Amino acid sequence: MNILGIIAVDVGGHPSACLLKDGELVAFVEEERFVRVKQAVGYFPSHSISFCLNRAKLGLDDIDCIAFGWDANAYRWRFPLFLAKSFLKHKARRHIRAPHATPGRPQLGSAVLSGIRSLVSFQPKALMEKIVLGLGDAGFKHGRIPPVSFIKHHLAHAASAHYCSGFDESAILVFDGHGEENTTTIFRGEGKRISLLKEINIPHSLGWFYSAFTEFLGWNPNEGEVKLMGLAPFGKPNPEIEELVQRILVITEDGIRVNADYLFYGKRSYGKFFSDVLVDQLGLPRGTDEPLNDRHREIAYAVQNRLEEAGVHLASLATRLAGTDRLCLAGGVALNCKMNGEIHRRGIAREIFIQPIAHDGGVSLGAAMVAAMERGDDCRFTMDHLYWGPDYSNEEIEAVLKANRVPHRLSERVAEEGARMIAEGKIVGWFQGRMECGPRALGARSILADPRVPEMKDLVNDRVKFRESWRPFALSILEESFPEYVKKPAPSPFMNMAFEVVENKRECIPSAMHWIDHTTRPQTVSRKTNPRYWELIDCFRRITGVPGVLNTSFNVKGEPIVCTPRDALRSFYGTGLDVLIMGDFVLEKTL
Repeated sequence: MNILGIIAVDVGGHPSACLLKDGELVAFVEEERFVRVKQAVGYFPSHSISFCLNRAKLGLDDIDCIAFGWDANAYRWRFPLFLAKSFLKHKARRHIRAPHATPGRPQLGSAVLSGIRSLVSFQPKALMEKIVLGLGDAGFKHGRIPPVSFIKHHLAHAASAHYCSGFDESAILVFDGHGEENTTTIFRGEGKRISLLKEINIPHSLGWFYSAFTEFLGWNPNEGEVKLMGLAPFGKPNPEIEELVQRILVITEDGIRVNADYLFYGKRSYGKFFSDVLVDQLGLPRGTDEPLNDRHREIAYAVQNRLEEAGVHLASLATRLAGTDRLCLAGGVALNCKMNGEIHRRGIAREIFIQPIAHDGGVSLGAAMVAAMERGDDCRFTMDHLYWGPDYSNEEIEAVLKANRVPHRLSERVAEEGARMIAEGKIVGWFQGRMECGPRALGARSILADPRVPEMKDLVNDRVKFRESWRPFALSILEESFPEYVKKPAPSPFMNMAFEVVENKRECIPSAMHWIDHTTRPQTVSRKTNPRYWELIDCFRRITGVPGVLNTSFNVKGEPIVCTPRDALRSFYGTGLDVLIMGDFVLEKTL
């Protein structure tokens, strides 16, 4: 079977496509990498579909099924009825309002109104029209449209985790903003079978809870959450703020509950993700350009801490309900590496697999896997890398360099040269092999620097990334050396779990570590999955004694990770990068 998996919904980002050929993953890519719009909200993955089919040397007529990671049928009746029921419940408890809440008639709030407005676009007919038009944009204007299978969103998330984990059985915890009506689900995976054990529905959403405070702190929700996570260690406990946050996100014996008056219902004068009730309790939100102060840091601290408490509780609940000590995580909330690290540190599961494409982009893969299993293909495998995107030969790279008339030279030892330049204090753009998918750069499209230099963090933030100086960077480290550097080590090839650095190694990697809580979000690099990147780091180890490099995504603030040689050139000449290594070619800037 040839299964094309896609995801594209107007209310969210990360449209993507993947191709399974006889159960084997052949290609996977996100649309943002082609259209150069971060998250590509509202786009259909036309370029992604074209890439996947071309990579597999297939045409649309060869596709047996298109798997779409959203259940359109749920929007015929279930979701409209759910919204009406939810609002009636809110009206019935009008008298149970938060202290100092804004008086007046209850309002649906923009979140619900937006949901109602989007209902038409989620109907099967409308989605089919969107798919047909999108395929036309991808160049497939004639011929047969393959059958389309609409897969429940959280089931697709769960499949993307369990089927890629290598586990025979697992507890699967999915948490995000929301799927059709689900916000948190617990499944049991057993071989090819995935069974739903528990569901929590709108408005009780950990994703919305975290996004609301992201917006309150002046950042774009569904994008700035990583900033809230990075800011949290700078804060200190504030009992008043913590008590409010605990009232909003309530941890119960059987899950979590969110007080919707603060986030979901009511008048919204200051933002889309939080109501005026939150402002009444917490004060005015931070303006976009307003300097961060201690109060903002205290809010971030309290929100991150509460998320970690809820994540640990739900992970424990999942393993208990599923009756297994192997745990899989998926959904956008699973991108919070500090929460993931806390789940690991608590020893809730013997083994944890966190789907590295945990956000909605990974749903195309999960949907394809569900459809493949239903049709008899066994698509299970152990995911040990994410290099499923486009690659470019030396000939293709050289053609771009010559067309742009930029000085360059061919090198027979780019890994050794790159390591030496990093050790000399240069900031290097590293463009090699097939592009990684997902939100983290993993040594295919990366910016690399020396983690030993304390000032390097500020240099990269200021000269290259053009972002806040306090934002931390990750560490790419040889998997063989990783246990020497962190407490309670575990495999971490995808940079999705935070670990505390051991005391005697902190001075070795000050720029690739959060200097407040001494944690790092590492990528353990394998010689098997990325031999050239492993060689660069090993060369750096031989030069400096440190088996890791500072690694951040090859992009600037507000842009997706680079995809093509042309993208890399634009970033190279538009930033303070010193060196660009693409394939076997080296470009250096001279004063």
